[in-house]
Amino acid sequence: MYEMHVGITTPDGVFVWHVAPVGNPTALCGQSLHGVPTEERDRTDRHCASCMHSFQELMNDRN
Repeated sequence: MYEMHVGITTPDGVFVWHVAPVGNPTALCGQSLHGVPTEERDRTDRHCASCMHSFQELMNDRN
């Protein structure tokens, strides 16, 4: 199972949604996830393209 977490993206340093396995502190893109204030979650609708691509591949492999 996977979950979404807000974190920064490199090299931009902007907040984006990352995908990570449940309970894992590292996103599918390799970004380390650490606590982001709740208000920051409300400020972004961007998603990590690398995480989304990896997640799509994982879902395709399940079929």
